[in-house]
Amino acid sequence: MARKSLTKEQKAEAIRQLKAGGAVSAVADAVGAEPEAIKAEKALKLRQSEATTTYGSVVTVRLSPEELQQLDRLKDVLGTGSRSEVLRTLLRSSVGMLEFPAEQASELEAIKHELHKIGVNINQIAFAANTRKIKLAKGEMHTLDDLRLVMPRVRTFLQAVVAEQRRRGVRLFKAFVEGEA
Repeated sequence: MARKSLTKEQKAEAIRQLKAGGAVSAVADAVGAEPEAIKAEKALKLRQSEATTTYGSVVTVRLSPEELQQLDRLKDVLGTGSRSEVLRTLLRSSVGMLEFPAEQASELEAIKHELHKIGVNINQIAFAANTRKIKLAKGEMHTLDDLRLVMPRVRTFLQAVVAEQRRRGVRLFKAFVEGEA
């Protein structure tokens, strides 16, 4: 007879196999557990999925059949996995929390990281020049000054990119709603 509760190791292995596409019964056999325990763990992990920012609280909403139909259409348009994910996305965007697609978010994060490294290097060079550890020629000092002037413009440009992405998201949503009317 298999155990009803799972050990930490069994849970980790079960989740790994489930994410890899394993069937509940096969996973239960592999970890030596009851299928019901695997189903419960799977349901718990779905509730705690990456889509939620915290373990979260359940919020109940009543929707008319038309509203539910619109929610399902929006789910298809956004390519989200659940109605809850659609509602979270709508809530976040309504309060100004911008969500980029994963590819764009990682690209912006890489740019942010590179800009940070450049800024650190500029500060180190300026510090070394000011403490007379290195001697910079006039041309090099002008280049540093140019960099100091350009970096805020780059920051402003990136903020504009983020703002445009937010506006585009709002426009897409408005177009979706108007197209359905």
